[in-house]
Amino acid sequence: VDNHNKGYMKSLAMVHEDGNVFWPPIVRMRSSCKMDITYFPFDDQLCSLKLGSWAYDGFQVDVTNRSDNVDLSNYVDNGEWELLGTKVIRRVKFYTCCPEPFIDVTFYIMIRRRVLYYFLNVIIPCMMLSSLSLTGFLLPPESGEKVTLGLTVLLAFSVFMLLVAENMPPTSEYIPLIGLLIDTLEL
Repeated sequence: VDNHNKGYMKSLAMVHEDGNVFWPPIVRMRSSCKMDITYFPFDDQLCSLKLGSWAYDGFQVDVTNRSDNVDLSNYVDNGEWELLGTKVIRRVKFYTCCPEPFIDVTFYIMIRRRVLYYFLNVIIPCMMLSSLSLTGFLLPPESGEKVTLGLTVLLAFSVFMLLVAENMPPTSEYIPLIGLLIDTLEL
């Protein structure tokens, strides 16, 4: 979470006649999501954001969402990701150390990568390079162009792999299948 909390203490609390206090602090948080890029660029991601208090138990701070749904009124559509759905789950957890409940609210965001950019700039060039490497088998063995074509395709695949690696999120936990395909075709 970055420090984007200008005006944090300037927001006013709303006190209701039943004793409930609603304090909407002005905070902009940034969070990251662990991504599985095995099927990049045809991948779906499930991100979660868990909000709760570590300092206060559920009797002191009752964390709730104001509705059963995520408020998407300020949602701005993204060119790279399509929002598939959202879900909110409120959990009340009791630990063995304490008789008090600890409450958290978890927001789940399901997104899908938009494929058009990657299809035009990764998939189609990969198919074209693959077909170009296959044409090397059609050339006669005594042709000097066969070696030239093979080396050119190898160089093109190497440069292409560098370009694809720049567009993929850096992670060592998952190996993208498109990277394995390009590495295999380079052989």
